[in-house]
Amino acid sequence: MSLVLLILLPFPISLFPNNKVLIFELSISLVVFFGVQLVSDTFRHFLTGLFLGGLALTFIWMHYLNGHLLLIKILRPIAISAFLIFISYYLMTVLKRSKIIDINMIMVAIAGFLIMGIFGGQLCNLLNLADSSAFNINPEDNSIFTLTYYSFTTLTSLGFGDILPQSAPAQSLSLLIGLSGQLYITILVAILVGKYLMQNHNQV
Repeated sequence: MSLVLLILLPFPISLFPNNKVLIFELSISLVVFFGVQLVSDTFRHFLTGLFLGGLALTFIWMHYLNGHLLLIKILRPIAISAFLIFISYYLMTVLKRSKIIDINMIMVAIAGFLIMGIFGGQLCNLLNLADSSAFNINPEDNSIFTLTYYSFTTLTSLGFGDILPQSAPAQSLSLLIGLSGQLYITILVAILVGKYLMQNHNQV
């Protein structure tokens, strides 16, 4: 649910444009909070999620309070990315082990896709920090939100053209995000259909 709320961010941001950064940070914090709740099935998973989630939340709010510090700007996407990688691994493990396709498995698949979009936004943000001319975005905009938006439009192959990769690394990353989205959908559909057929075969 928090991932869906993150996608719907333009609506509250348009209502409260002066609080755009705060709204985005709150939404990312919700993703992290519920991600920790998600992995609480075992003590080991919970401790790992709590540690990585705690680091991510720390740097999210340090960035909000001290966004001008370069070290915090760099550590924020790294901490969030580490947490998202762990959550993605956990979700794929759940999907792989499950023998029954139900609404929970469909939600796991959707969450995995949305996490890929957020993760891509973090990678784009890191690249933008290393090279401010990597993307044709306005420096005065909230680059984190803008590049997360760009990641989702690339992941889904929409490609509106309002944001363009202008350096070779940015173009390579954009291709990687786009290909990942297509491969995820292709492989995931194959896995879900295979499990569904097996489930129906066993019930007959």
